[in-house]
Amino acid sequence: MRGVLPFALTVTLAGCGADDVANCAALRRSAPDKALEHCSRAIGSRFVWSKEKALARLDRGALHADLGNWEASITDLTRAIESDRLMPRHLALAYFNRGTARLRKGELDAGIEDLNEAIRVDALYADAYSNLALARRMQGKIEQSLADANSALKITPRHARALLQRGATYLVLGDGSKALADLNAAIGLEPGLQAAWNIRGLLRRASRDWDRALADFDQAVKLGPRDAGVLRNRASVLILKRDFDRALADLDASLKLEPRSAEALLRRAGIYGERGDLDRMRADQAAAAALAPAAK
Repeated sequence: MRGVLPFALTVTLAGCGADDVANCAALRRSAPDKALEHCSRAIGSRFVWSKEKALARLDRGALHADLGNWEASITDLTRAIESDRLMPRHLALAYFNRGTARLRKGELDAGIEDLNEAIRVDALYADAYSNLALARRMQGKIEQSLADANSALKITPRHARALLQRGATYLVLGDGSKALADLNAAIGLEPGLQAAWNIRGLLRRASRDWDRALADFDQAVKLGPRDAGVLRNRASVLILKRDFDRALADLDASLKLEPRSAEALLRRAGIYGERGDLDRMRADQAAAAALAPAAK
């Protein structure tokens, strides 16, 4: 899911389990598996108070999300929320993290409900408004998406991800100049924001600015080499530039990551057709056609 905000953790201390509770969060980046072990020990320890157990569940939920374990993340965050032991700022964080996990899992309605709860608890939660803007756009509610992005930017004017979301929404609305301004600003604030490079590449592709679109997709691939969608996007520009060797390499790589991509299969079939390799062209076309019912 493009441009979703990262999950947040909170470091806590408690009784005889203080080391486990603290390391539950502190080792997130350097040793996530160890962090999970510490979280689990804290949650299972009789020496850790119930309030700190709830915070450890909040942290473990974020760690599970980092690893793409959405169900485990949602379970921990739900237990933390239902414990009634979280202070308001931690409760808002729990709703935000659970909402983000649900968005990544494709549960838009549930994710939106949680993000709205986070905002109810903390009306100045800019990150929640930013993710809400993404979710509304995914629903096709473009005006609401724009309003949510603007709400985030009213709270935090230099919010890179909110600028990304507003820029993406302006792109959907066909306002290329405003989209470009927001995407440029997002990249200026956070150069490592892969989704901003990708969406700016889409904007430049739509403007037939092939060279700058390709440069944006190159950077997006550099930041996320295992992002199948970005590889497909770069391949689409390489095809327009008739650089079929590089386009084919990108499409092959994307299909290793997402074998059931009809878009990649059809683009690859087009390259095979250009080269007169009709057997491979027909095989990819047939494979794409077989995926069509599932795509619906």
